[in-house]
Amino acid sequence: MGQLSLEKIFLIAPYVEGIVYGFFVAIFSATMYIHFSKVANGTQKFDRHSNMMIGISSLMFFIATWHLAMNAYRMVEGYVDHALAPGGAVGYIGNLRPWHHILKDTLYATQENLGSAAAIYRCWVLWSHNWKIILFPSVLLMVNIVAGYMVCGLYSTVSPTETVFDSCLTIWIKIFYSLAVVLNIITTSLMSYRIWNTHRQSSSYASGQSRLIPILRILVESAALQLVVEIVLLALYSRDINAQYIVLESVASIVGITFNAITIRIKLHSISAVGSRNVSSNGVTQTIGSMPMRRRIQVNISRDIEEGEDTLTFTK
Repeated sequence: MGQLSLEKIFLIAPYVEGIVYGFFVAIFSATMYIHFSKVANGTQKFDRHSNMMIGISSLMFFIATWHLAMNAYRMVEGYVDHALAPGGAVGYIGNLRPWHHILKDTLYATQENLGSAAAIYRCWVLWSHNWKIILFPSVLLMVNIVAGYMVCGLYSTVSPTETVFDSCLTIWIKIFYSLAVVLNIITTSLMSYRIWNTHRQSSSYASGQSRLIPILRILVESAALQLVVEIVLLALYSRDINAQYIVLESVASIVGITFNAITIRIKLHSISAVGSRNVSSNGVTQTIGSMPMRRRIQVNISRDIEEGEDTLTFTK
């Protein structure tokens, strides 16, 4: 595969990140609007889980904004102030040792690990606060945190002419990228299985379309965006292809998009489901909650389903 020149790569990457960040701004704004409008009209109250979700979302937005600002600063410095210096813009932007490059990649590593931590938290809530379920992904997260910040620390020790494909960085970067992919797959699979298993156990008591299957679809579709980007990034880096810089600079915003997309889509689905329940309550069909019954029977269900801020909590 042919390589794009670093002059083009370092110019294209911030523009691509700016476009992706624009989508993030729209989704983040919609999430905040829906959440606080429901609080204002009294249909939702602040609780520990909702505060956690809003806090994570706001922190992700702050990190993505700071990351974009750093890339804009570096591009202007490189192509304007250092264009005629020895090495030109590529020599300035490609140097791994300056504080602004280390800070930029530290923000990226923090955002990636924050996204993984948020997914693990969602698993913990969805699995009824079962610590055993999240033990393995939590260990992987700890390793990934070490790998990510190890790379940022090693930047200050490499030669100014070296790139991220330097041998002393390669092993740690591949570990970081690989574990990000593995954590995404594990957490999404755990949440998907929990929702699917609950749907399977409750489907015999309900007629019509399940409310859990659309949530399962939302979860998988939203998580797939980040997973595909992380796989592409790992593949490009493993083949020493410069285009990995373009993907890399957009990940900070994509992690935020994925997190907020799950939140806002489940919120909208919840609002739609409540509206449908209010309409159907005027009918004559016997129901339990919002699920029409096939026949008039008395049942005791030992599993409670509680709809939270952006996910479902199942407790026995």
